Parts: sequence; C-alpha cells; structure tokens
Amino acid sequence: MSRGRGAASGGASRGGASAPEEGPARGRPSAPPPASTASPRARPPRPPWDFGYAPVPTAAGDDDGGPLDLVVALRCAVTPGDLAGALSARWSAVEVERVIERPPIFWLRVRSPDRGRRAEVAAALSAAALPVRYVASARRPSPAVAPRFDAATGAAARPDGWSVRSASSEDDPVTPGRWFLRDEEGGIGVDRRRCGGGAGMRLGVIDDDAWAADELGLDREVLVMIEHPPRSQPHGSFMVAWAVGGRRPGGFRGVAPDASPRLYLIPKPGSCVLALPVAIIQAVSDGADVVVCAAYVEGSTTPMLDDALEFAARLGRRGRGCLVVFPTGREASSPPESLHASFSLGFGEPASDPRVICVAPGARGDGWFLWRDRRGRSRPFANRGPAVRWLAPGDDITCPLPPASSAAPASGAAPASSAAPASGAAPMSERLCHAESSGASALTAGVLLLVLSRNPALRLPELDALVRRTLAPVPPAAPASAEPIADPWDILPDGRDRDGHSAKHGYGRIDAGRACLAAGDPIALALLLIGEDGAARAWHDARAADPLARGLYSRRLARWAVRGLLADPSLCHGVCALARHARLTAGDAARRRAHGAGVILRQLSVLVRGLAASRQAPAPAPRVRDEVAALLDRLERSATDAAAVQAVESRFGELADAVFADAAARGRAPPERASSPRFTA
Repeated sequence: MSRGRGAASGGASRGGASAPEEGPARGRPSAPPPASTASPRARPPRPPWDFGYAPVPTAAGDDDGGPLDLVVALRCAVTPGDLAGALSARWSAVEVERVIERPPIFWLRVRSPDRGRRAEVAAALSAAALPVRYVASARRPSPAVAPRFDAATGAAARPDGWSVRSASSEDDPVTPGRWFLRDEEGGIGVDRRRCGGGAGMRLGVIDDDAWAADELGLDREVLVMIEHPPRSQPHGSFMVAWAVGGRRPGGFRGVAPDASPRLYLIPKPGSCVLALPVAIIQAVSDGADVVVCAAYVEGSTTPMLDDALEFAARLGRRGRGCLVVFPTGREASSPPESLHASFSLGFGEPASDPRVICVAPGARGDGWFLWRDRRGRSRPFANRGPAVRWLAPGDDITCPLPPASSAAPASGAAPASSAAPASGAAPMSERLCHAESSGASALTAGVLLLVLSRNPALRLPELDALVRRTLAPVPPAAPASAEPIADPWDILPDGRDRDGHSAKHGYGRIDAGRACLAAGDPIALALLLIGEDGAARAWHDARAADPLARGLYSRRLARWAVRGLLADPSLCHGVCALARHARLTAGDAARRRAHGAGVILRQLSVLVRGLAASRQAPAPAPRVRDEVAALLDRLERSATDAAAVQAVESRFGELADAVFADAAARGRAPPERASSPRFTA
C-alpha cells in the first residue's frame, strides 16, 4: 500500500548493472551503437553505497508575487482583526483566519485577490509592530527552515479527553497472512506474553481517506481543514487496523490491539500544504504517543512542517517527545540521461527530516520488498535514500477490513491472493493485501506503542537508540529467491556503511520482541546487546515468576536504569561485561571460584554506584533515588559479612545457571581441569 505515484516513464538514476546508466558524459556518445555493432562494455567500478540517486521532482513552482494565500507565523497571539488592519491599506478584501493558537505556535492564514510578495507582507506587518516570525505560502512547498520558537513558552502536550484502553486477554489468531507478527519469515517478532498489547498508549493516524472507518474502534475522528470525511478508499482505515486493529470482538487484531487510535483526516494532495502540519500539531496536542502519516505528502515541506515536527519533538508526550513516522513512499523516476529508474527518496521530502522515523518495506522471508511483474521478474516497490531509518514488513499481509462490493478497492491495496486459514479461522476469512511502505509504517507505529507501554518514561532519543540497538540485521544483497531481477540497478546499493546503514534497509528490521524486553529491564537490555535473546527472555520470565528475582529491584528502577544505560556507554559496557561473565561461568562452579570470592558483589556495587552518579543518566525521580540509595547501603553492608558475600555469589550463580540454561544446552567447551598448568602457574 504505497503512497507513491508509481513509475514515471522517462529516465533518472545514476545506477545500473548491465547497461550504461548515464547518457552524454565525458565525451562518450549519448546512446550506445546498434546491438549488431556494439562491443560489450564492463560495468564501471561503483562504491558499495552508490545507487541511482535522482528523485522525482515534486515541488511545485513558487507562487510568490501572486494573489495572497499566506500563513503568517507570529511570536505571540494576535487577533485576526489586527492583522487584517495592518494589511488592508495595501491589499483589498483581506481575509484573515486563525489556524492555530497553541503556544508557542501562532498561525494565521491571510487571503486577498490582490498580488503581493511575502517580503512585502512581512514588512507591512513589522511596520505595524506585529511580532512576525515568518510569512510562507499556504499552497506551495518551501525548503526554508522556520525561525526558532521558544518551547519554554508552551505547555507540554498532555492527553485531552482521549481515553485509553485496558489490557485485553484475547489471543492473536494464527493464520498464514499474519506472518508479519511472528519472529520468523521476516516478521516483527511480537511476543504477547512479553510485549503486551500497548495498553495505555495513544496513536494518531493522519490520512486523506478512510472508507470503512466505522469498522475501527476509534476514540475519535478529527477533520482537519475539510468539512466531510472522505470515504472512497480504505487507506487510512488500513493504517489504523494494521497498527491497532478493528472494533469487533474476534475481529482483526493489529500490532498494538490495546492502544487507543484517533484518525485525523486531511484534504487530498495538491490543494494546500498547510493541512499536514496542522494535523501533526493537533494530534500531538491531543496527547498522541505516536503519530503516523502514510498519505501522499511528497512536495509538502514547508516552514510550517518544520514548526510541527519541532513541536512534536520538544513538547509532545508530556515533553518527552512524540514520535512521527513516515513511509519511504514509491516515486520511480527515469531522468533524460538514464536508462534506469531511480526509486529515490528526495532529501527535501518530509520523510527525510531527521526528526521523522522513515520506514522502508521488507519482504516476507528477508530483505527489501520486491514484487513480481507479469513476466515473473522482481522489481522494487519503495524508495531508497540516506534518511531511511528502519525496515518493517511490507509484503502480502492479512487485509484487516472485511470486503464490501459497494466500496472501491484502495489504490495499491488490492487483495493479492487468498490464503488458507489456519485451524480456528473461518474458511475463506483471510485475504492478503500489499502493505508496501504505508503498511510498514503502520506496523512500525504499532511496535513503538508496544515499546512505550513497557517504558513510558523513554524520551525520544532514548526510544530511537533502544529500537536501533535491538534491530534485526538485514543482508544488503537481494536473496536468491528474488531472481530474476528485472533490472539489477533497481536493487542497488549492494553494501552497507560501517555503521550498518543501507539506503534500502536503513539500520535493519524492527524487532518488537527484542525492543520490548530491552525497554523494561537493564539486565535484559545487556543480554540482548550481547546476542543472548533466549537468556533475555528467561530473565524476564524469572523476574515475573521468582519473588527473589523480582525483589532485586522495582519496575520503576528498572525503567530508569534502562535509560541510564542508553545514555552512558561506559556504564552499559560494565553491565554487558557482567552479563558476559555470567554466560562464561553458568553451570561451572569451578570457573566462578577461580575468580575469587566477593568479585560479583564488588562489580554490582561499582555498577550501582556508577548508575547513581552518572552525569549522562537522566535525573531519577525521588522514589527511584531513594531505592538506589537503599540498594547501595545493602551492598556495602554485605561486603563486610562473609556469609552475606557467599549468599550473593551463590544467588548470582543460581540465576546465571537458570538464565543461560539454553546456552549451556547448545554446547560449550568442557571446563578446564584445576590441575591445568594454565591455572597452577
């Protein structure tokens, strides 16, 4: 389900594999000689990060100097009458409409049939002593960055009448088309027992159409700059359903079925660039924890969007920052000097903004989502670019809405095929839809809701860092199952940067199971970072079932400690070192004794002391600070008591044995004998 406009016919890209990409360059002929006389030409050397990076031009021409249709951003509230009075001496029939008055955002829209330049309008307002920040077009995009606003003058966004849902006990049905929830086949690895359902979280979905919205359990449907809800396509309804689910008992359950969704409907593209930033500010102000927009928004970058994303990052979610998710989209271009499509995400598009989570679609199995044309050749279905952050499933997944003969199918979302339901599912109850980058962004939004439900205190940078450190790696090359490739240039680049980033996959595929485990517990985070997923699950389960393990620290302290480890690399290394030591000594008492009595107690004391004194870790709440102080007191008192030292060492060994039981079962070199010269020396 793509928000892109599909492949354009003409030609643009800088990359290719079997045919020359560029036309005239460095004296070469503009076209190859006829096939009968052409000599084979080797593919020129190409860096592993390179591809045909030439986006479709989406920005409309500047309308500066035409009839006035402008957004005036001010530093404080000004009445529409004052603004109209300042402009009426120069322009006739001036109409001023209040758009947003939510500190620190103050926008008024100005219209007049008379022509004028934005600089002239700004000068007239300044001459009237009005506090103008900027003047921008309400209809055309602009890459200009808005002047900074003072976030301290605005209150952090808090939920406004947006009810939340409690945790449900309903099980997820197991059907072929719901592979995207599973850990296998390139899914996102949702583990309900450890991930939950996103209870207490709020999702804002921005879209321009929502047929079958009555099938959704919406908290509210909000119209933004439109009078009637559009009901011709189900795109927006699909986004809500894949992220959260439907309203009917026993119906479709999304990634975060216990989250509460609102749908913000905006006008179709082309009429105005103001609706998207207004919708973002509205959703964030209402209390959204995550906002996702998969509608077509290419060519809508403006200073107002800059304001909206800054507002979300600085004041969203009680000041912790609201995450905004966009798909890569699908814009295939073929500029005049190329024989190949580029599938490039423009660096000036909304999805390339560094405050946005830009999501690419993944295939069922592994890798980038490719589709088969009528001749059975694989082609891409998404843009590539430096701003791509993560990968999420975008292949054929369960269609979340019931079919209706009276409704038109969604563009790019027609049922792909039928899937045989698993036991317990009604016959013929499952259809498959192409999710593409739109669906991938909805699934990502659902995962983020699950993670935040595990640790609502996470701030925006912490959430980003946690998800990134728990991603599943994606091989840069296309899998063998993708052969034959229609055009090998389409699947470039064929490598990754040193930091693991690929223009196709970002840093990797989002993994809900890992991210949720890491979000709620510092030991689970360390175990995941060293690659022991099974041990992290075992530790989570021990904390849930074993009163002694649960009593080591509170959930409140655990959540704060996770944030501390994400912020302090040295401290994180220390906890990971402790986890590695536990792995090496699990099931081997001789190894534990070889390191001497009291070393575990010493390491724990140093780590807790470091966490309490860390300058990088967030300031603890009073109850957390008191718990850390009490924990340090217990550790220091234990160090003076030989029996207490032995008890700590023994308990640590028992927990290590239980947590790493699976690792021991996989096999490990037998323990060295005590008489080995290596140890007797």
